[in-house]
Amino acid sequence: MSSPTVDLPRGGPALTALLLAVDARGLGGAMLDHPLHEQARAFSLLVQRALPDGAPLRRVPSSVTPDRLYGGVDLAATLSTGRLVSERGVLAAADGGVVVVPMAERLSIAARTALCEVLDHAEVQVARDGIGEQHAARVCAIIMDESIDDESVHDALRERLAFMVRLSGSAAAALLDDTDERAVASWERQARDARHRLMSVSVDESWIVAICETADAFGIDSVRAPLLALRCARAHAALHGRLMITEADAEVAAALVLAPRATRLPPPPAEPANDNAQPGEPPLPPPPSPPEPPSATDGDAADAPKPPAPPDTASPDTDSDESEQNDDAPSPPSSSTDVLREAVTSALPPGMLALLLEKVNGGSMQGRVGAEKQNMLRGRPRGSRSGLPRGGSRLHLLETLRAAAPWQRARLQQTASDALVSMAPTTKARPTTVRPRVNIRREDFRIRRFIEKTGTTVLFVVDASGSSAVNRLAEAKGAVEMLLAESYARRDRVSLIAFRGQGTELLLPPTRALARAKKVLAALPGGGGTPLAHAIEAALEQALGAKRAGSAPLVVMLTDGRANIARDGTPGRPGAERDALAASARFAQQNIPALFVDTSSRGEPVARRVAEAMRARYVLLPAANAKALGGLVRTAMQMAEGSDRA
Repeated sequence: MSSPTVDLPRGGPALTALLLAVDARGLGGAMLDHPLHEQARAFSLLVQRALPDGAPLRRVPSSVTPDRLYGGVDLAATLSTGRLVSERGVLAAADGGVVVVPMAERLSIAARTALCEVLDHAEVQVARDGIGEQHAARVCAIIMDESIDDESVHDALRERLAFMVRLSGSAAAALLDDTDERAVASWERQARDARHRLMSVSVDESWIVAICETADAFGIDSVRAPLLALRCARAHAALHGRLMITEADAEVAAALVLAPRATRLPPPPAEPANDNAQPGEPPLPPPPSPPEPPSATDGDAADAPKPPAPPDTASPDTDSDESEQNDDAPSPPSSSTDVLREAVTSALPPGMLALLLEKVNGGSMQGRVGAEKQNMLRGRPRGSRSGLPRGGSRLHLLETLRAAAPWQRARLQQTASDALVSMAPTTKARPTTVRPRVNIRREDFRIRRFIEKTGTTVLFVVDASGSSAVNRLAEAKGAVEMLLAESYARRDRVSLIAFRGQGTELLLPPTRALARAKKVLAALPGGGGTPLAHAIEAALEQALGAKRAGSAPLVVMLTDGRANIARDGTPGRPGAERDALAASARFAQQNIPALFVDTSSRGEPVARRVAEAMRARYVLLPAANAKALGGLVRTAMQMAEGSDRA
């Protein structure tokens, strides 16, 4: 006696898992947004159980190497047998099953590329170390986004997965409640029947157009998104026993696939325009309303024949309605795109509408974690490379043995032949030679590679000369304190240089110490001349030092540009301005991002010329506060990151 059938879930993670089981190859997989351990485990097991019997489940750490993913030389078997023995990688071993990748935002480029290739081609090709093999790898990828700060899963991997699941609140509780044995057993049978029915599900062309128009309206520029939404609609129809996509299937696909990818809100519908109106004429008044019909209580009027319908509203709609009634196949409504837009809008998570509005309106930019750079001594492990373990570099023993293993038989044969050739003819006793266990040569050595994240060093160069600069010190202090509060998460450093009188002074070396910065800023005096050339040279020196230390420098100049102290210390505006422009030209040659904040009341032409010579972004802030200045500096930090990577 078969167990009773349990109704399918109407939405949430349980429905997503069943859709993946119906068309795992076409949908690719799902990305779980910051799940708890038991939530991720329940989702993965539900997908595995709904797949065909014997589907494997493999857990891949974020530090996995390409050898473990693709496969390659079986080191232990090769060394023990003396011949080349290959082994299958994790992706080939998970054929027909599930691959779970926690902390996917930390995957290396090689591991990320391997996953993308498998999701595209469903096979693994191994061509390395004398091995040329090809294995099937039809996997369903479940990756976990556990990023913090500005880390994120790479877009190339995200767009190949149909679903982005947020396991929070009622959705997580429903997933844990729905995974009882009776429900899962019933869903397994329904998913199995849906897989046999999937190839017979047909799609009306109007739904294809509606899905593409909806994706375009919400700013989804990836061509994979409409394809994944269409596959999701077919899987949903097959799961519910239908052989043609209906409005319910398209709404579910739009909510599950398109809504998490939305980057903007659709534009409001345009008002119908009058083609006959002239540019300067007002719109035409509305047509007069028709006269009211006579009262039904009037006997004569009741017996009178009804007037004919106007020609504009005559029978075309009636004819189309009759033709639709005669058509047995379900067809989308005339406003199918509007239906899908409403489905996507209603499926947006709480707060997403506000974020999209902020993005459209040019909201504030977030901070950054830092650019990546290679390091041989410290940082996050990122595989190995060929080289000798010297100068502090660390030997990667396993990769060294792996590189030497394919050549052991040839090297042992060469060693034996060389020993026979070197034997003297008069030697009576056969020399005993010790056969080396592993023959390792110079070209086999592999050393470890590390990736280290760097930050931005923001150099504030503050003009402390005269009353105008003194009035701006409060804004500079506030901006520095605001940036220091965020610098720990982004690994940014802040430095402070003041110039007045005859020269400059480094008040605060690059630091993240908030208490020390506040103390130095509070004691900053004002008054005296404006040695602008000295200030630019000091900023250049500190910026180059930060660049040599591996950081991305950003110079923020706060001055009115009224230079009156030359480079040699003599007073006078003409000579001081010439020296400032010359120092600015030298600064521009180093391609260091800079922000020039003109603190004068109306803007000084000299300040603008100096900013142009420095190739700095010129900003006039006659009434700026600390918040506005901090926002400008954060924007410039994004520029510094881009130029540093370039």
